[in-house]
Amino acid sequence: MAKGRVIDTGSASFPKLIEEGKYYVDKTSYLKELFMSSTSAQAPLFTRPRRFGKTLNMSMVQAFCELNYQNPRDTSYQERLFLDNGRNLAVAGDAYRDLRDQFMGQFPVISISFKGVEGRNYHKAMKNFIAAIAKVYERFKFLENSTKVSRAFKKNFEDRFAFCWNDNNDFYDDAILSKAEVIVGNFLRDLALMLYAEFDRRVLIIVDEYDVPLQKSVVAEEPYYNEMLALFKQICVNTFKEDPEPWLFKGIVTGCLKIAHQSVFTDANNFTTYGMERAPYQTFFGFTKDETERILEDYGLSKWSSEVDRWYDGYRMGNDRMYCPWSVLNFCADALYPKTVPGTIPSPYWVNTSGNDILQLYLEQAVKNDYRDDLERLQKLLHGIPQEITLQEFTTYPNMEKDGVDFDTFLTLLLHTGYLTFADNSPLRGTVLLRIPNFEVREAFVEKLDFLYNNKNSEWVKKAHSLLLLLLAGDAKAARLLINELLGEFISLRDTGQEFFYHGFMQGVLAPVTKFERVVMKSEAEGGDGYADLILYQRRTETAVILEFKKCKNEYNERVKAACEAARQITTRGYVNHFALEDCSTLYGMGIGFGGKRCEICNLGNLATPLSAHSESKESHAPDTE
Repeated sequence: MAKGRVIDTGSASFPKLIEEGKYYVDKTSYLKELFMSSTSAQAPLFTRPRRFGKTLNMSMVQAFCELNYQNPRDTSYQERLFLDNGRNLAVAGDAYRDLRDQFMGQFPVISISFKGVEGRNYHKAMKNFIAAIAKVYERFKFLENSTKVSRAFKKNFEDRFAFCWNDNNDFYDDAILSKAEVIVGNFLRDLALMLYAEFDRRVLIIVDEYDVPLQKSVVAEEPYYNEMLALFKQICVNTFKEDPEPWLFKGIVTGCLKIAHQSVFTDANNFTTYGMERAPYQTFFGFTKDETERILEDYGLSKWSSEVDRWYDGYRMGNDRMYCPWSVLNFCADALYPKTVPGTIPSPYWVNTSGNDILQLYLEQAVKNDYRDDLERLQKLLHGIPQEITLQEFTTYPNMEKDGVDFDTFLTLLLHTGYLTFADNSPLRGTVLLRIPNFEVREAFVEKLDFLYNNKNSEWVKKAHSLLLLLLAGDAKAARLLINELLGEFISLRDTGQEFFYHGFMQGVLAPVTKFERVVMKSEAEGGDGYADLILYQRRTETAVILEFKKCKNEYNERVKAACEAARQITTRGYVNHFALEDCSTLYGMGIGFGGKRCEICNLGNLATPLSAHSESKESHAPDTE
């Protein structure tokens, strides 16, 4: 690290950051743990949320280990990147001399990211898979001229190379699709065997974002999970065996979500998963507090420290608190930009990179299936109350669109994808307590929850429309039941202790659906000696509804009392006078008493017979609580 270096938020290439003088947070100390520790895993699987530096760390590992294929004894490339760059990286220290001697620039490395392997169906995804393999093959085209690799292997390589770079492949053709599947299942093993033969050195294999194709296959227009899963099993059988082949030095895999060994890593049980809860790699991904404060200090942004803490801190990795690196770096880049509009930072950066609207998918299912208790627990999360669940192991990638998931599975998925983290006092296995990590992620919840209460949510619109019709029909009893149901589903982002909350709730429920019935809705409409909370008027049926709200304690008798008081206010303050000049044959008056997530309604009946009588005798109808 160094003051004044440019922050590059668009690159996850370690060599590019170093060679172009960009800012880099040093994670090279973990190379010693990864390669020299007595507990170093043969095949580590690192699971972290997206944008936590997995790809950059894998790029750093590759750059440190990769052989100079033209001159295997030459490590000058690594010396420029890791030692002679003026950055004082940890790996340049004397304590890492043995590591450098044994591992720096010593291995052939095959590295591939599965991030772009997706498509609306299996055929499109396979085309992208082959395109990703083509780029890997391109790096090793020099093997065609090898004198050590067998002629059969070279011929096979040439044939596959040509296939992968052929843009005219029709993957809907069964023969072409079958050949593509063979290539996908064998390319890592076959390429590693060629490199081992050429250099007589074991091969390091890095697979980044292994679970993206599985995730995308579930939510595709034409889902293809079983086909993609079969491919991964074949890759694992051929590459990451329980008893490693002599050509395999180490296999490193990254992803967001761990799928159970028996489902994906068949015949590869030597994989060791390092999730957010497991030592010794807790701070390998993400930024520690010290790292974050150093960044802010380097760029003269220390005054923002408390806001950065509130927005981007809060992820618990083991016993360490970590910041989202993507968000911190983007914040710094924006804060340093001279034309940044005041008030636009801090901003939600991490949430805007999501390609998987798991929150919305689940909420749609929750509303459709009336998972009221689950919605209530989500509300508690929003209010900072950790929720207890039993962590789930996934044997398949959860499909919320088709099958739905239970609450424990959903929150486990949110934990792995970064929407939740472990509470400070929570165990890290079994039954755990989860919380929203910071303000940025809370904003993501708020954004996704907005859809529940607008006209994009068909279930919510259907119920809101029904409520409007019930009110226009004067059916207070049915309206009360439906309002209580909606209150039970509504995830409050505000305190329900104030009357304006209920006013806003009713206005928010009814406003999107008034257009369906050509109803005019007025809030705080003046009439007589005051202002009615809400007035609904439908000209074609000459029907109006006056609604007055009162907040009270969450007790039945108190709600009844508040409803009667609200109804009395309609008559005593002459709200009916608002309609003195309207052609209104039906005018319902309803007082609603709200307490907690329940209400009672005091129904005044039809006040429009005649209107003049009500202006003279303001209590002509005795309130009748439904």
